[in-house]
Amino acid sequence: MKIRYLYLQKTTAKKIIMFSLGLLMLVWVAGCSQNFGRIHWDENVTQSFETNQIEPDYNFYQYTIGMRVFAIVGLDQKLELQSRIWRQLETDTEDFKVATSRIWYNYTATPEEPRGAVIVNPEGEKVGVYFSSLRFFSIKFKPQNQVALLLDTSPITGGPGDRRVH
Repeated sequence: MKIRYLYLQKTTAKKIIMFSLGLLMLVWVAGCSQNFGRIHWDENVTQSFETNQIEPDYNFYQYTIGMRVFAIVGLDQKLELQSRIWRQLETDTEDFKVATSRIWYNYTATPEEPRGAVIVNPEGEKVGVYFSSLRFFSIKFKPQNQVALLLDTSPITGGPGDRRVH
């Protein structure tokens, strides 16, 4: 009797594991089919932000908490940002220079300096630029040229919620 009971437990455990893996794959495939853009790190973008010589064809936004600027994004003028967190940033003002100079430096176990990136839409077309030391950034494209920006600021990935922030 014990042998049969153990065999039943093993086959049940295998079925649960296989079901869980199948469900995980389904969620992963469903997530990949969403309208998310990508970023590609680019030293030219980094230099353009550091020298305040950015492309004038974009609308710029900043993600700030208090005096800290965590990220700056420039988006194609055709796109409409859907957010209450990101504030518009005018490029021809002193505020833009101050924002780029105050960009947050990530002081976690693996320090990251602010870097620039090109933002591309799901079709691979360039639609913007990104500047931050936070490496986990997503852009979701919605109907009617609306976009949502998702910035990972969790302490687990070394975001500003980390206790080691200086």
